Parts: sequence; C-alpha cells; structure tokens
Amino acid sequence: MASDMRKVLIIGAGGIGRRHIKGYLETGRATLSVVEPDEAKRAAIASEFALAAAYSDLESANLTAFDLAVICTPANHHVPIMEACATAKLPFLVEKPLAVSLNGVDAAITLVERAGILARVGYIRRIAPEVRQLRSQIADGKIGTLKLAYLNSSQEFPKYRPDYRSTYYSRPEMGGGAILDAASHSFDMLISIMGEPVTVGAMYDRLALEGSETEDTCLISILFANGTMANLTINQFQKRNVARAEFIGTAGNLKLDHATLNFTDDDSGHWSESRDFMEGMVPMQAHQARFTIQANTMLDALDGKPDPLATLQEARTNLALALAAKRSWIEKRFIDLAEVS
Repeated sequence: MASDMRKVLIIGAGGIGRRHIKGYLETGRATLSVVEPDEAKRAAIASEFALAAAYSDLESANLTAFDLAVICTPANHHVPIMEACATAKLPFLVEKPLAVSLNGVDAAITLVERAGILARVGYIRRIAPEVRQLRSQIADGKIGTLKLAYLNSSQEFPKYRPDYRSTYYSRPEMGGGAILDAASHSFDMLISIMGEPVTVGAMYDRLALEGSETEDTCLISILFANGTMANLTINQFQKRNVARAEFIGTAGNLKLDHATLNFTDDDSGHWSESRDFMEGMVPMQAHQARFTIQANTMLDALDGKPDPLATLQEARTNLALALAAKRSWIEKRFIDLAEVS
C-alpha cells in the first residue's frame, strides 16, 4: 500500500550514504537498514541513526525483504550490486557515475529491464526546483531554439572534502576526478536538456590537488545529435565557488548561477528576469534538503507516479561521454561516442 512505511536498504555508509540516510528518514515514510563493511563506520551510523538493521556485507541482507535499495558504494562496485538487485527484483537508486567503464554495464541494464523494476541514478540536481524551471522554460521556447551552452562548475574542493586524498575521489579506478565525478553532474544537465551527445573533445590535468591520482581540471567541448553545442570548464582548486550554466537560444538567454535563474532577450547588459530559488536558505542545508526531495520522489515512483530522475540509459550515455572525453586528450583528437560505445 502507498501509505505503508517502505523498507529501504542503504548500501554504503560513507559521505553520500549519510546524506541519503538523512534524506529518507526526513520523509517519515521509510524504515532504514544499512550495509557497510567498515566496522567503525557501521557502528557510528548505527549509533547516530535509528536503523532497523546494519549488515557487514550484501550477502547478509535478504534483498527480497526490502522495497528499495540505494547504492552508495564507490562506482567500481555498482555493476555487481545492480545485478544483485535485479536478480532479487529489488528497485534501486544508484549513485553516480553509473560505473567506471562500460564493461558489464549493458548486461546489467538488460538484467534490470528484464526484471521490470524501477531503477534510477542519483543525479541530485534533476529534482532541484531551479533546474526543473530552467528545463521547462527551454522546452517551452522561452529563448527560442536552443543552440549553445556554456558551463563552469569550479570550487575549492578540499574545503568541502578535506579527506579527499583518502576517498574514492583520488583514485580513477574508483570513479574519482573532475570528469567521472564532478563533470558528470553537468553532463547530466546537458543530456537532459540538449539530448544525445555525439562528439567530444577535451583537455585535462591535475594542476593543483596534491595526493590525488585523478585530474582536478578539465576543458570539454561537446556536439549533440541535434546540432547544439556546449562548452564545459571545471577546476577543483580555485577559491571562488562557481556554478554557472548559460543556455543561448535564437530569441534569448537563460543563465543559472547557483540557484538563481536569469533571463534576457536583449543586449542591455541587464537580466530582465531574475529569481533566486534559495533565497533565505543556507546552501549546505538546502543541498541536504534536496536529498529529502529525491527520497520522496523515489518513494512516489515506487507508487507509480512519474519522476524526472535520470534513467540507467541516460547515465550510460553520461558515462560514455566521460570516457570519450578522457580518450580525447590521450589521443589528441575529437572522439565520436560511437567509438567508445
């Protein structure tokens, strides 16, 4: 019944797992259990939150006894866990990126499709009200025909994750870095608005963050199947926190600056419309609140309601784009996504 408390299994109790735990508890619609192999983390989570159970490994949890799984492990573990959920016919939300390579991804997606279960990917900005408004206005033709996008998502990452050296972020084989980890959020926005990417060119390097084996900077250019183009810049060491996405059409521009959505259709140098969707809110609290929105969206989706969350196929396209961008700089040429897919 839709009114029943849902049994949710959080798989992985690291930083992102804690956000999901808080989000689902805040809904008041779920009882939570956790899978966490690290004994200290497992004990800390169990003492901090009201959990139904805490397991040391996935095999100890009876997956068929749950209504939903939330996969919060490093990305190199996602594919086998998705397969386990599909085998148990357990709906799930998997964190981004979908994986670290395309090996096994298509087989896992096929298994999920055959199981007929709900499966979504945790691109949290999909449910942000400012992003949904941006997408709606572009779809409604507010800026005419969309042609071009410029995105810059840059910040002092160690300020927000001082432990980055000891996390998945510093290891490319676990899905870390400016492309697989950070840029995938921007890729998701572009894919949801501009459609299927077909060609990509990139430059990237580790310019500043010591103790990491991954790139902290990338410059990426993308061509989409409908002829639109996008340019994305990311660095993860600058002091100023920038989150800007400008979409340019034949009749105007829309710019999302953090949570402020701006519009203009003239060359006056001023935005004719502007709305801050986080006015009066503390940024980190607002970010955590999105996990509650996402949790409610997934619980609603279990009841058959439509949702805007990223699908496995969209996340597969996202991953292919990231892998093509990495290959582009290695081979010093533009890469067609068909080459990596």
